[in-house]
Order: sequence, then structure tokens, then C-alpha cells
Amino acid sequence: MMRFFSLLNCIAPVITSLYLKAAWASPATLDGNSLHSTVVQRGFVYSYFYKSPSINQPTILFLAGFPSTYHDWTSQISYFADKGYGIIAPDLLGYGGTSAPEDVEDYKLLNIAGDVVDILNHEKVDKVIGVGHDWGAVVLARLANAYVDRLSAAAFLSVGYLPPRPDFDFDEYIKQLHQEVGYDVFGYMKFFAEDDAAGLLTEHLDSFYDIFFPSEPLIWKTDMCPLGKAKEWIEEDRRLPRANWWTAEEEAEHKKHLLQKGLKAPLLWYRGWVNGLNNAADATIPLAAYNLSIPVFYGPTLQDYVDLVSLTLPTMLETCSNLVTHNFNTTHWVMQEAPDELNAALGQFFSSLDK
Repeated sequence: MMRFFSLLNCIAPVITSLYLKAAWASPATLDGNSLHSTVVQRGFVYSYFYKSPSINQPTILFLAGFPSTYHDWTSQISYFADKGYGIIAPDLLGYGGTSAPEDVEDYKLLNIAGDVVDILNHEKVDKVIGVGHDWGAVVLARLANAYVDRLSAAAFLSVGYLPPRPDFDFDEYIKQLHQEVGYDVFGYMKFFAEDDAAGLLTEHLDSFYDIFFPSEPLIWKTDMCPLGKAKEWIEEDRRLPRANWWTAEEEAEHKKHLLQKGLKAPLLWYRGWVNGLNNAADATIPLAAYNLSIPVFYGPTLQDYVDLVSLTLPTMLETCSNLVTHNFNTTHWVMQEAPDELNAALGQFFSSLDK
């Protein structure tokens, strides 16, 4: 079996290189030759952007969520690479050049965190500064719980630190949030977890992009979060103006990266979450690992009606003893909407780690 994985590690870069040349036009600001790949212990091929650090500079691990690939970190990769930081920015499981298994069991968050550690081991990187957005922030949380020795610090964007929840019940959670804030918040996840979600989103792709990247942030509260509303929007192929921080070229690039292997695999992250897939794995994490002593940065996005700072910050104040916060007056997509502000805030946080 080990000889099999060794062979895969030899041929995976070749296969990924051919795939990327055929389908992935890297942005001018990124070096396409810096796309690496490896086979992790679970047998999946992971594709990732890699740049080694300058002397005495740390390496940053960028983890994206739905519906994002490493490409969504373009502004951050370019900015910090130019300053000599090392960079590892993987396409997480189901995305881009990485394997896209269609068994929901493969999407346990603790196992995906282990996959990321395998990438660090492959590149012989001992410690990283982790930066996670959306689902990437949840993977970063599990890295902090189970592999904290590999993190010198952690930065959570939009989605804050989520401690393990072995007793998590999605339906009860939705009810609880409705009582607290007056709407369902994560109701769209029920639709994303359904068997026909990938087909519907692909068939009505522009409608999906309109509501996921809207010019009017409140549309999430009224037409995406409430139970049943997101599916209704997509089935009716409803349209609205798109956010203006993307050029047409960048949007086309995003779609190309996202759709190379379809939406079925990325949506399995939601199916697992909604159905309690992670509960048993969370139960294996010791209670002592729930609290984080490493430096933590939290960057809430104040026009985000899904990932609410009012729900997240109290937990982080209790569990993160070395916490720094920076509010971004943006929607969920802070990397694209406010790249200069984000880069400056992260850079200040990174610089503080040396003091």
C-alpha cells in the first residue's frame, strides 16, 4: 500500500500539471509553476499553491470555503508572497484540482484537517499561520483543536472559531438561532444538503451567483437564510444585480475553477454538517483542546447576515485567551471586497507575532 501511495505521489504532480494547463488560467499575479500536488494518507490528491518563505519569514496557510478555490486568495497570496512569506493555499476536498469524492463520509472536518497536515508534512513545513474563511475557518478550528502544534497563530475571517460540538443537532440549532435573532440564519444549508441541490444550482447558475454574491446584502436575510427560501429562489430562476467588486473576467475565472468537477462534491460539506457527520469525531477531541492559547485574529464581516458577530464573538471571548479583532464593514466576501484593508489588518497581526 505504501508503494502505491509513493507511486501516486510521483504521478500526481504530472496529472495535476496537465489538468491545470488545460483548465486553469492562473491570474497574472500568481505563478502557475507554484501549483503543487500531493497524495494524502487517505489516498486523495490535493492541489495547492505553494511558495517557500524567505529566510526568517513564516508560512501562511490559506483555507477557503464554499464556493471557493485557492484562486479566491489571489490578492492575499500576491501581497504576502511579495513580502517574503511562505504560502500554502490548497483547494480543499471537492474543489478545483483536488480530489472530489462523492461519499459524504469523506468530508469529516477532522479528517480534512488531517489532510492539510499531510500537505504541511509533504512540504516539510513545521508551523504555519492559519487563515481560514467560511468552511476553511471551520477546518482551521479543527486544526487548532487537534494539531495546535502545527499552528503559530490562527486568523478566522467571517466565520469565527467554532469549538467542537459532539451533540450538534442542526434542526435544534436553527430553532435556537431563530429565537435569538428572529430568522433562520442557516436555513439555506438544508437545501444545499438535498440530493437535487447540485443540479439545480448548476442549471440556474446565474441565479445562484446573484443571490450568493448580491449587490444588496440584506437579500441573504430575506431570501437565502429562511428555510425553503433559497430553493424557491433558485427554482424560480430569480435574478438581481450582482456585487460590483468582481470584473466579468474574474467572475468567469471563478466559475471555471468551481465547475471543473461540478457542485456535488462541494455541497457534501453541507450534507455532512446538517446530518451530524462530525459529531463522533468531535467527541474524540479532549475538552482541554477547546480553548485556544495561540494568538487568534477574528475578522467579522458586518454586512454578513449568515455569520453574525453577535453569535460568534461571545464564544471567542470565552475560548480564545489571546484574541485580536478587526471589524470589516463588508459582506461575507471580504477577500475580494476589501483586499487592501484585509491585507493590512492581517499584516499587522502577523507582525505582532514577532514581538
